[in-house]
Amino acid sequence: MGYGLLLIGYFMANILPVISFLSFAMPFGYALMAVALWRLAPYERRFLFAFGTALFTMPVAIYYAIYGVLSLFGGGTGFFSPAVFTVIEFIYFALSLAFAVLLLWAQAAFAKESGLFSIQNIAWRNLVFVVIYHLLYLVVSILNLCGVPHMSAFVIPMTLLRYLTVFLNLWLFFRCYRYILPEGSEEPLPVPPTTPTRKGKTK
Repeated sequence: MGYGLLLIGYFMANILPVISFLSFAMPFGYALMAVALWRLAPYERRFLFAFGTALFTMPVAIYYAIYGVLSLFGGGTGFFSPAVFTVIEFIYFALSLAFAVLLLWAQAAFAKESGLFSIQNIAWRNLVFVVIYHLLYLVVSILNLCGVPHMSAFVIPMTLLRYLTVFLNLWLFFRCYRYILPEGSEEPLPVPPTTPTRKGKTK
C-alpha cells in the first residue's frame, strides 16, 4: 500500500542526514515518500497534496546532499557557500512544514474514514507538535538574526523537540504499516457499518 516505503523514506530524510556523509540519503528518502504517497492517493485524495510537496522538496534535498558531502572536504563556495546554505535552510523550513502538515492532515482524514480513531488522534497530536516546533524555531531564528543574546541556550531544547516530532511521526507510520493495510494486499479497507433508513435502505 505504501506505508512501508513512507516509514523508510521518512527515516532516511530526517534521521540519516544528521551525519554529514549520510546526507546523500535525503533525496532518496523524499523519493521513497513520494512513491508511497502516490500509492496511498487512491485511498485518500488528500495524500496528493503531500505528494506534490515532496516533489517540490526534492531539489532542496539534493542541495542538502551535495552540501553535506562537500562539508567533508572543507565546505563549498558559490552556490554551496554558508550564506546560500542559510537561505536554503529557510526554504526547507517552509517546505518541510508544509509537507508535514499536509501529510498528517491526509493521514488523519484517512484514519477517520477507515474508522481507526486512535490513529486519527495520533495524527492530529503529531500535527500540533510539528506546528509548535516550527513556530518556536521561527521565533528563535528571527531573534538570533536580530542579535538577541543567549539564543544559543535554545539549541539543545529545539533539537530535542525536533527529534521528538520525528520519532512521533515514525511511530505513527509504523502503526499505519501494521494496522491499516498490509503491503502488497489488494483487499479493500473495511467499510464502516451502514445505518438503515426507514425504507430499509442504507446510507
